Amino acid sequence: MIIIGHKDGSIEKTSSSRFTQQTKGYNTHTVIGGEFAVGKDDDDVAFKTLLGSCVALMFYDKDKKVKGMNHFLLPKTENTIDDMKYGLYSVEAMLNEMYKMGCKKENMVAKISGGADIMQLNLSNTSIGQRNVEFAKEFCRSEGFKVLSEHTRGEHGRLILLADNFDTFIKVTQKSDTDSKILSDEKKLQTEITKAPVIKEYSGAVEIFGAENKEIEPQMEIELF
Repeated sequence: MIIIGHKDGSIEKTSSSRFTQQTKGYNTHTVIGGEFAVGKDDDDVAFKTLLGSCVALMFYDKDKKVKGMNHFLLPKTENTIDDMKYGLYSVEAMLNEMYKMGCKKENMVAKISGGADIMQLNLSNTSIGQRNVEFAKEFCRSEGFKVLSEHTRGEHGRLILLADNFDTFIKVTQKSDTDSKILSDEKKLQTEITKAPVIKEYSGAVEIFGAENKEIEPQMEIELF
């Protein structure tokens, strides 16, 4: 059973047999902006997403073998909390679904990816990507989640694939048409930028992607979705 949190705030539970799209040999579900997905390793479904300035927070319960990935567009806003495009609401909604499946905070670890300055836009000396990354780090720090690794910032988009055992595959986009696709989507966020408060920078040390992560060569063809 795969749990999907949609942009409108609805939660869908669906059979893993529904997901037949193949990515690197995995049955795959694509997590679009403003959504999240949660599933067990036994479901044999990987999650993937395409990020620019957006960020994906990924969690894994090593005992229950349950993984979750979200894709949020902005950190939070003081005016709107019940919207999945905001990191605070999205991550809390996703974690609630993981807790319902028996996950426990003390058994969970996290990874962070995204937050590129693909829009080359800087307001108040803090870009959207930087705000998103700072929020993700601060959330994990304040909630006590150990961040195993991060792959963030830069000026290009990223294709992320989250598979079983918390294996993470990453492809940094270096093709202009791919970055243009991401840029087109993210220009729609410009009217929301001023609503997102600056989150203080996380001061803890974070391990860069280690042995359990597989870095995909940037020269490879990127799969668009």
